[in-house]
Amino acid sequence: MESNRKAFGLLFFTFFIWGSVYVGGKMIAQDLPPSLVACLRCCTAMVPLLLMARKHMGIPIAPEDRKYFVLVGILGYFATFFLIQLGISLTGATMASLINALNPVSVTILAALLLKENITPVKLFCLVLALVGTMVITRGADSQSEILGMAAVLLSVVTWGFASVYMRRLTAKYPPVLVTTWGMAVGLIFHIPAGLFSAAIQPVSFSPKVALVILYLGVFGSGVAQFTWTKCLSLLPASTCSLFYPLQPAFSALLGALILGETFTSTFFIGLLLISLDVALSTWETKRLAAGS
Repeated sequence: MESNRKAFGLLFFTFFIWGSVYVGGKMIAQDLPPSLVACLRCCTAMVPLLLMARKHMGIPIAPEDRKYFVLVGILGYFATFFLIQLGISLTGATMASLINALNPVSVTILAALLLKENITPVKLFCLVLALVGTMVITRGADSQSEILGMAAVLLSVVTWGFASVYMRRLTAKYPPVLVTTWGMAVGLIFHIPAGLFSAAIQPVSFSPKVALVILYLGVFGSGVAQFTWTKCLSLLPASTCSLFYPLQPAFSALLGALILGETFTSTFFIGLLLISLDVALSTWETKRLAAGS
């Protein structure tokens, strides 16, 4: 019981941090181009990740697994980081976080397609809910730029879903923090040239505020939150942890209103309800199938 309370507290903390990442990204969206923000976040995140993974760094990587580490790095830590920051810069932090909350559903569907997990009627219904929720959110957009931002975040859900499927393969053989660290390192190989190129062709404005936000995004948003999420998974089933995903847009909405002065339309709350129901149903079905196997 004590471990469960600890895990629930860590889950609230983790999703609060992840929700705040979108607000932080929006705070500096006018100062740095998206690819540079993603690059600096990735660089900063390597410090806590290397500290956490240091006792595992001697574990050899099998040659047949190297391609999956590369795919995790490219899809999960390069493409996803960039697309999320691009989406945040074009639309609101709250809206980007809400769309990103579809991640558990994306992982479930792609795992069924790529890992041959069963596609049940409930999973098909979850897919319909996800599509309807996304359509409702998109209808709430008030500009072409915002629609493009939503599309970028939605694409990041797909890239992270693919990366997560490959992570499932790897975490069956390697410690999760090692998979994250090597994946982040691969992503950094692509982030550095992209970030330098964008800094050369777009205006860049560094300030103490920007530096603090970058440190927060890297150390807490990627490093500390990744550790607490892994810790939660060691204390509770993954299906139970995933039930907390709707907290991410809820925290983003609260912080977006307090810090950025963002406002919400009825479409946001309808979309939040649909996506929350979607995540809960998908998680329940995953847990039911696991119990019956």
